Amino acid sequence: MLVRQSKNTFIRTTKRYGYIINQLTRQDRCYNESGADWLREISRNPRTIDDIINSLLGIYEDVDYEILKSDFMEFANSLAHNKFIVMGETIEELEEKDTDFSYSMDNPKTILDNFYQDTKEIVSENTQEFFLEEVQGHPMISSLQFELSSRCNERCIHCYIPNEKKNHGFDMPTSKVKNVIDEFAEMGGINVTLSGGEAFLHKDIIEIAKYCREKDLKISILSNLISLKDEQIEKLKSINISLIQVSLYSMDPAVHDTITTVKGSFYKTKAAIEKLVAADIPIQISCPIMKANKDGYTEVLEYAKKLKVKAQTDYIMMARADLDTGNLANRLSLDETEVLIRDILEHDMSYREDVLEQLPVSDEIAFDIEKYKKQRVCGVGYDNCCITANGDVYPCAGWQDFVLGNVFKQTLQEIWENSERVKQLRKITQASFPQCIKCDARDFCARCLVRNYNESGGDMFKINQHFCDVAFLTKRLVEEWREKQLMK
Repeated sequence: MLVRQSKNTFIRTTKRYGYIINQLTRQDRCYNESGADWLREISRNPRTIDDIINSLLGIYEDVDYEILKSDFMEFANSLAHNKFIVMGETIEELEEKDTDFSYSMDNPKTILDNFYQDTKEIVSENTQEFFLEEVQGHPMISSLQFELSSRCNERCIHCYIPNEKKNHGFDMPTSKVKNVIDEFAEMGGINVTLSGGEAFLHKDIIEIAKYCREKDLKISILSNLISLKDEQIEKLKSINISLIQVSLYSMDPAVHDTITTVKGSFYKTKAAIEKLVAADIPIQISCPIMKANKDGYTEVLEYAKKLKVKAQTDYIMMARADLDTGNLANRLSLDETEVLIRDILEHDMSYREDVLEQLPVSDEIAFDIEKYKKQRVCGVGYDNCCITANGDVYPCAGWQDFVLGNVFKQTLQEIWENSERVKQLRKITQASFPQCIKCDARDFCARCLVRNYNESGGDMFKINQHFCDVAFLTKRLVEEWREKQLMK
């Protein structure tokens, strides 16, 4: 019997844990030290079960061969059932069982739906909670957003990146990009997101994506797609991209182009979306909602549904990274937000399911408030960061007034381990926001350090009243909706 990880699976292990994720099913699992030992025996190269068991006997010397084989087979069969690995008698059988992404699937997933592990094994129930615990005192970078170019071919009216930066943009040299990718992979990274500016304005984006694949990284791309070339599509398919995310603001070309301020951008983006779908490349449509498109977002959701593409909406706009709040003139007022949320609850099934299925944070707080106080607020400084074309390292893409270091002057590892600003971020926990811990609207809050920072002139701890108002509004409307459903 042969076994190998599937082409869509990525494995990382440390002395403390093992992690496996499948970009096709969007499922993942976490294991303890013993599970990590077993995961280390599985690779992209086929191995026989007997070879794996003999290797494990070097670790578990006092365990009977047949007992160890039986336990490992149970472990392997569980992984194979969820498409993390493939098993078979021949290499040809392995290839036949391995699955490619296709929109002809019954339910092609292009975004993680939840963090609950689909297994009967004794593992941490929720992978997100597992990492919340794991990173306490052990920050380990797992995700990196790489802004390959500061140039952009659109000037979106709501964008958090100042136009001045785009007007004088440039690309990071490909050799330097590869050096940083080398570092990231050596540090145990697994997810890399290529963005900008506009990612496809970098002349070597395909070469860079190929290099990420060679380093066994899970690759996502953020793009408006108007610079995507037909010859790049086939190459992207061969690279096995995890996801391409694109913004589509309206099915009315005039509305979309008003937001991007680039005439003809709607038709170029829409055409590119349909070419990527035809090529069976997983994409996700993002439809940020603002004053200009608040009345037409449902048409975007319907369009995505017809294509079997995941679409998501967002109405919590962020101020610019240079602390200029001028773009917030496009943000919905509270009254407009109420109309929108009511509409979303009626028509956006994915939003409704997300809201109704989430476990209330308030229950967790009531159960163990001291544990909750010690939890991080978000992943910045713990498991992810962003690098821009000039080499600056930021906590996240929108936080570009808070430089952690520069990869032209330091290694990524030096910045990650020694930056004083990174250390500052790691001291921030839920206890840093005492007014929020027992807030009645805590379960509906979109509290975010960078949103606080950009909108308050640089104070990450100052919560803008708009965010609080939206949280309480959402709470009221969801509770009204639930009550109405019970009366039906």
